[in-house]
Amino acid sequence: MSTDEKVKHSERIQQKSKKVVRKVKIAKAYGYDNVVDNPHKYAKRSMFGCGNKNCIACMNPRKAWGEKTMQEQKFEQREYMKCTKEK
Repeated sequence: MSTDEKVKHSERIQQKSKKVVRKVKIAKAYGYDNVVDNPHKYAKRSMFGCGNKNCIACMNPRKAWGEKTMQEQKFEQREYMKCTKEK
């Protein structure tokens, strides 16, 4: 491993650990004390979701309330802006 590769590798590890520390701090602020036992479990997922697809907080907003996703909203906004510029 060259020195440059080692630096990049250590930066990636540091970024992951900073992300976990930040998530644990937010969880403690909201009263989720059980996160402290195994914090790296939540490195790639949210600690606020229960994982149940039928839970109103965890489910897809389109399914729950018929809302459009952010991508769809951005696309519609761009299309609207294109139409107004052409006139």
